[in-house]
Amino acid sequence: MGDFREHVLFGFLAAALVSYFLKDMLVLNPIETMVSSIAIVVGSVLPDIDHKNAYVHRAAKAFFSIGLAILGIVFLPLPLHVRFAVASGIFLLSYVGFSSIRMKHRGFTHSFTFLLLVSSGVVVGGVYSFASPLPGIAMALGILSHLTLDQEFKMT
Repeated sequence: MGDFREHVLFGFLAAALVSYFLKDMLVLNPIETMVSSIAIVVGSVLPDIDHKNAYVHRAAKAFFSIGLAILGIVFLPLPLHVRFAVASGIFLLSYVGFSSIRMKHRGFTHSFTFLLLVSSGVVVGGVYSFASPLPGIAMALGILSHLTLDQEFKMT
C-alpha cells in the first residue's frame, strides 16, 4: 500500500538483493545496467497505471498522446499544415480517450498475468534490441516488488 517513492525504493532494494546474491553470475555492460535500472523503476510503479491520480497514469496518458501526435506529423502523407491539424485532433482524441478508460484499481494490473505479459514483452524487446533478456527480468522484478508491497497477488 505504498506511495510512488516507496514503490521505487522497494524496487531498488529488491534489485540490490538479487544482484548481491547473483553477483558471481552477473556480468553487465553499461547499457544493460542502465536499461535494467530504468526497467526496475518503471516496473515498480507500472501496476498503478490503473489509478487515475497516480504519477504513472498521468505520465502514460501524456506520453501516449504526444507520441501518437508526433507519429501523425511524421508519417501522414498530407501537406504539412494539414498534418499539424490532424495531429492536434489525434492528440486531443487520444488524451480524452485515455482519460475515459475506466479500470478498477488493483485489478488486472495487480496480477501475475499482467506481470507475465509485460515482462515477456520487455524480454522480447530486450533480446531484439540489446541481445539481453535482463531488462525484462528487471521489469518483472520491479512489478513483483510492487505486488509484494501492496500485498496483492491475483492470478488474473
